[in-house]
Amino acid sequence: MKTILFIMVFSSVCFSQSAKELTGSWQAAPHVAAGYDDTFTFNEDGSFYYFNNQMDCAKREVGYGGTWELKGKSIQLTITYHDIEKGGWLEPSDGSCGSDSMLVGSTIVKTLIFPYESEILRMANYKTEQEDDAQRHTIEFNKRKYWYFGKFDY
Repeated sequence: MKTILFIMVFSSVCFSQSAKELTGSWQAAPHVAAGYDDTFTFNEDGSFYYFNNQMDCAKREVGYGGTWELKGKSIQLTITYHDIEKGGWLEPSDGSCGSDSMLVGSTIVKTLIFPYESEILRMANYKTEQEDDAQRHTIEFNKRKYWYFGKFDY
């Protein structure tokens, strides 16, 4: 008697997102409030921007950007610049901030980085969830959950 063995592997761990599915803005909160939470925006041309939580009005690092490349279950970020608030002074928060103080009178300056910095975003749990009567894509980058928002303009 012949025994034929078929092995089929099905796994929820299987992860095969395309660059097109990742293109857009991914925020670390399901809703946009008075400002953006930590957000990655991946563009079709291979550029990206990471925007720090806008509710921390005292923070000098606004965000950073460069290029991104999908590599299996990870995104390879090559950071080529930082946007930094230069000058200005701290005042008590006017209530629209999540921080006790806010930076006033500063200017955002793009600071180029060389040699470039590198960051790896490990992806997991890409799925569609029901959120406020709408289907929303979610994903985890380095074990932190993000929600998909088309594309934010900064």
